[in-house]
Amino acid sequence: MSQILVISGHPDLKNSLANRTILEELAQSDMPIRVRRLDLLGWDLPVAEEQDYLRQADIIVFQFPFYWYSCPALLRNYMEKVLSHGFAYGSEGTALQGKKLVLSFTIGGAEKDYSSQGQHRHVIDEFLYTFQQTAALCGMVYEKPVYTFGCLYIPGISRKEDGERVEKASRLHGAELLEELRALS
Repeated sequence: MSQILVISGHPDLKNSLANRTILEELAQSDMPIRVRRLDLLGWDLPVAEEQDYLRQADIIVFQFPFYWYSCPALLRNYMEKVLSHGFAYGSEGTALQGKKLVLSFTIGGAEKDYSSQGQHRHVIDEFLYTFQQTAALCGMVYEKPVYTFGCLYIPGISRKEDGERVEKASRLHGAELLEELRALS
């Protein structure tokens, strides 16, 4: 069975109902999944150790909330430091070639807002170009992303029923992600 590495890029996971719930769903699986929580690792990453985890993985999942039309800065920091020249790309950077990359992310807004006529003027896939290009540069196989709209929940501010809705949607997201990972294994 394929080794799966999940890079959790939420900067404040304890306060994220959606992303925390998705990781809980993954933890209940019998699949060989290792999770690296960037919120615990911080900004000064053990680069060589993280690169070893990537080498061992067959499937790499970036799990994150969709912030400002991309990923949080903490995940971007990981990508900039760990996916370095000579490791992930360049004439000698072949460590990730052939590995599968799956994006798994939550979106606070509604699906209707992500259209040519919606508030954000683009469909969600149009915002994923940099991830697709990162996978291509590293020789990775960019797989179908798993994402869920309407995951905005702010503890102490949002209504209880919003929390129940987000938790249910996040459990479904986790199940869909596991199904995708099984198919790729």
